[in-house]
Parts: sequence; structure tokens; C-alpha cells
Amino acid sequence: MRNRTVGINVRVTVTEKKKVTMLARKCGLSLSEYLRQRALGYEPGGHPPMEVFDVLDRLDEIAENCQPSAGTKITACADEIRDLLIGGNQDLGNQGQLTARP
Repeated sequence: MRNRTVGINVRVTVTEKKKVTMLARKCGLSLSEYLRQRALGYEPGGHPPMEVFDVLDRLDEIAENCQPSAGTKITACADEIRDLLIGGNQDLGNQGQLTARP
């Protein structure tokens, strides 16, 4: 059941709407969700480009072909980078991309 039943209308210029829509898209959010998060004091984070994950996958492949001790270190580093990119903000709910503003 949907809890959001009240709307808020805001007038913006065409340029403002394009900019806000672009920012929402960068975060992987709908325009409504992006505006809701900003209005409630959160700063939605963007998703890293797919190339970042391609590099991390390549590091995993390299680690598999290394001597065990080196491979373990490479895997640990790749996992730490992955966590920093996508897992650092899990404490604010299931969005995973919310960061409270100071």
C-alpha cells in the first residue's frame, strides 16, 4: 500500500528541471525520490561508472592468477575499494546511497 498520498508542486525553469533531472539520473533515482531526499536533508550519492567495476573485476582475475599470499592481498584491496564505493552508507536504510548532510 502506498503511503505517499500528498503532492507538492514546484515551478522551475526548463534549465533547472534539466539540471535536477540529470542529477537524479546520476544517482540512479527518480526525480521525485531525488527531490524528496534533498528536501529531507540527505545528499544522494552517485553511482560509480561501470568501468570502475570492470577494473575491480579485472583485479579479482589477477588475484586468482597470483601466488596465494599476493592474491589474498589483491583480493582484500579490491574488496576494500568496492566497499568504499558502494557499501559505505548502508546505515541509513535500504537506499544505500544516502548520506546525512552536516
